Amino acid sequence: MKPSRIFTYTALSAAALLFAFPMYWLVISAFKPQDQIFTSPPQFFPHTLYLSNFTELFEHTNLPRSFANSVIIALGHCTLALCLCSLAGYAFAVYPEAPGRNALFAFVLGTMMVPGVVTLIPVFIILCKLHAVNTYWAMIVPGAANAFGIFWMRQATLQSVHRDLVHAARIDGCSEFGIYWRVALPMLRPSLAALGILVLIGNWNNLMWAFIVLREERMYTLPLTIYLLQGEMRTPFGQVMAASFLATLPLVIAFLLFQRQFIQGISAGALKG
Repeated sequence: MKPSRIFTYTALSAAALLFAFPMYWLVISAFKPQDQIFTSPPQFFPHTLYLSNFTELFEHTNLPRSFANSVIIALGHCTLALCLCSLAGYAFAVYPEAPGRNALFAFVLGTMMVPGVVTLIPVFIILCKLHAVNTYWAMIVPGAANAFGIFWMRQATLQSVHRDLVHAARIDGCSEFGIYWRVALPMLRPSLAALGILVLIGNWNNLMWAFIVLREERMYTLPLTIYLLQGEMRTPFGQVMAASFLATLPLVIAFLLFQRQFIQGISAGALKG
C-alpha cells in the first residue's frame, strides 16, 4: 500500500474517532451515576451499568408521549416539506418559459438571507389568529416550503430529469402531474432521501419553536422534555444523558436505513449548476 494512502486512512480514522467520541461519551454517561459523570480523571469505561437514570426518567417525565409527539411532528413535517419542495423545485426546473419564473426564483433564494428569528413573531401571531397554538399543525406547517429545499430539488431535477423524457411523456398523453409523479420522482429518489434526512434532523431537534408554541405537557416534544429536566438548583445530568441517548437513537437508525440514498443524493451533483 502506498504511503500516501496509509496516511490518508490514518487521518480519516483519527477524524472518525474524534467525531464519534461525543456520541460515545453520551452513551456511557447515560449508564453512570451522576457523581461518576464528573469524576477526575474521567472514567471512559463504566464499571457497572447504572439503569436508574432510565427508570427515574420514565418516572419523572412522560417520555413515551413526548417520543410519540416528536415522531408525529417530524414525519409530518418531513413529508409535507418533501412534497412542497419537490413540486416547487420541479416546476422551476421544467417550466423555464413560465412568466416571472426568474424573478420568483430570485425572491425564493432571497428569503434564505432572512434570519429565522425575524419571522418568529409574525408566524406566532398568525398561528394565534388561526387558533393553532399548542397543536401539531403549529410544528408541522411553518417552514415546510423552505428555500433551501426548493433550491435543492430544482438543482436535482435539472441534473437528473432530462427534458426529452418530459417531452416524451407529454407526447404519450401523460398529464403534467403524472409526469412529476411517474417520471421525475423515481429519478429524484436519492435527492429526496438526502433532503428528507436533513429536514428530519432539523425538525427532530427543534427546541426553540417548540418552546414557543407548545403550552401543555401532553404536547411536549423530546427536545423540550429534555430541556425542562434542568432545574434552578440542580440538574439530573444522568437523566439528561439517558434522555438524549434515547432521542438520538431514531436519527441514527434513520441514517443507517437510508445512508445509501443519502450518500447518493449528496454526491450525485445535486448542487451542480
